[in-house]
Amino acid sequence: MNDATTMAAFSTSCHADKRILSHLRFRRITLSQIDQVESIRSGSGSTLHVYTFASLYSWQKSEQYSICLSDDAYIIRYGSRGNNAYLFPCGSASGKKKLINELLLHESPVFFYVSDSDRCFLEKEYPGIFSFTDCRDDYPYLYDKDEQIALPGKEYKSLRHQVNLGRSVAQNWSTELLAPENIERAILINRQWADGRISQDLADTSPAETALSNFSRLRLWGLLFIADGKDIAYTLGTFITPEIYDICFCKVLDNRCDCYVKWALYNALPPEVKTVDSEEDMGIPGLRTHKLLRRPKELVRVWKGVAL
Repeated sequence: MNDATTMAAFSTSCHADKRILSHLRFRRITLSQIDQVESIRSGSGSTLHVYTFASLYSWQKSEQYSICLSDDAYIIRYGSRGNNAYLFPCGSASGKKKLINELLLHESPVFFYVSDSDRCFLEKEYPGIFSFTDCRDDYPYLYDKDEQIALPGKEYKSLRHQVNLGRSVAQNWSTELLAPENIERAILINRQWADGRISQDLADTSPAETALSNFSRLRLWGLLFIADGKDIAYTLGTFITPEIYDICFCKVLDNRCDCYVKWALYNALPPEVKTVDSEEDMGIPGLRTHKLLRRPKELVRVWKGVAL
């Protein structure tokens, strides 16, 4: 079957399916949607951090997100990447197909954060309709928690040095679990961190404050770091699954302490956590170097899928 025949057959099948919505309605992401979104995400088995409700809600203004939510799937319009840009749908196979079918009837969508399994899904269900481009800047970095704590062998020599350097900045270190009682201190660190930095470094400052300000309602977990009696850093994240923790935000006022703060975070995580998601590097050279220095166990390949 050639591409023209495939598209014609697809269009005919779409019009024949009376269950397909006549149009998709995108709305603002609200806190009231958290249970439904997380139920769909966990039921689908998705472990990409961008699909967690905490990430979607925190980044919706910066990334111009809006959501179309059905009983068994959702799709995010990704306004910052173009008029026809979306996160690949999340949910059941049938739910994703309904959303994709509706989009294809009206436009040529561009899907971001297409995993290898998502690409297989599109190639099977929509043969010849999508082309794919590797998106290295969007690859999430995954780390083995126990290995990041032990830092064994010569390959971790440089990272051990960075951890020890950070530890030596203060004589007395302590941590507090983030809670409503100390969240304003973390917000202050976030604002102090932003002072004097160039615009490219500030991309996540506003999303971080949104997350901190809605800490309890977003069901986040994190730490506040105190060095010699002064607040110096915070980490904030969410549990993608009981075994995978996503570091959504980490702000350290003394750059020398960054590796030590992350090492201390790994030590404080619940024992059932085995993998830490440090998210993407966005193509920023210094950030990529730093993430690679910490020796990820996996970089998760993701694609951009463009309807032809």
